Amino acid sequence: MSDRCSVVDTTVEGFPAIAVETGPLALTIIPALGGKVSSLRDQRSGREWLWRHPRMAYRQVPHGSSYVAEADTGGWDECFPSVAACAYPSPPWAAAPIQDHGELWSQEAALKVEASDERLAVHTTWQGIVLPYTFERTISLTAGSAVLRCDYRVRNLSAAPLPFVWCIHPLIAIEPGMELRFPPAARFNVGASRPSDLVGQTGGLTFPPPAQLAGRPLDLARLPGPDAALALKLWSEPLAEGYASLHASDGAIHMRWDTAQLPQVALWMNLGAWAADSGVPYYNLGLEPCIGAQDSLADAVQLHNLFATVPPEGEYRWWLEIELS
Repeated sequence: MSDRCSVVDTTVEGFPAIAVETGPLALTIIPALGGKVSSLRDQRSGREWLWRHPRMAYRQVPHGSSYVAEADTGGWDECFPSVAACAYPSPPWAAAPIQDHGELWSQEAALKVEASDERLAVHTTWQGIVLPYTFERTISLTAGSAVLRCDYRVRNLSAAPLPFVWCIHPLIAIEPGMELRFPPAARFNVGASRPSDLVGQTGGLTFPPPAQLAGRPLDLARLPGPDAALALKLWSEPLAEGYASLHASDGAIHMRWDTAQLPQVALWMNLGAWAADSGVPYYNLGLEPCIGAQDSLADAVQLHNLFATVPPEGEYRWWLEIELS
């Protein structure tokens, strides 16, 4: 394992991709599949942190498709300007249809790489389809480091304000006993759960929430196995501290961010409860720093008043760091 940056062209299941290494960290990006990060691996332990759907093949699908039904293949995607499908809530685009999981995953991202032995910067760019914007993500890496930094910029190409919500959507490969950590002051809301009475209240929850399964208390800070057959979506109120982490026996994945621009975090746990293709239910987890109430932009604007806005002909920026330890 060399502590130098490298980037090579490769293919993943027939799709052109790039494989990036810093020594301790390796990742793979597939531009044609919405700039998906298909692999994030700690080369010291060999742990692959991203889940891969065992039955759903990679394929390109047209705009307007269902992400859950046709592209929920795993890895790390970006959701913008909404997570759930909805009618855009604000003029001059009111009622414009926003597809499931946003507009980015179903289009090919433009890719540019700046590389040296010491540093790498991987730029991916998307264009709005229903709305007039440019979305940019730059992943920066340093030789010998297990930290990657993501810098985001959305540029509004119109003369009207552009409200949005966003989340990073990495589906993580998990195992029983992994431990989740959030800021102690974080307060969460329930977006969905299976069974419906898993958590007794819908808002103001600390983590771990007071969960019960079959009448018995359940500690969701340490992941139960797939036989738990439960699912839970939580999203936080705006945070004072921006961090979250998931700890395994041989390492951890840490996320850090500035809450002034990226104020929230969401959590999706599917612990053997559900699969879109009616096969064996998934066992995975989404750890998702986010902007705005989850998941519908229409609800974020009209019900929760938790969203961000790109000013007319202006831009909105935020950043996120991910470290493997």
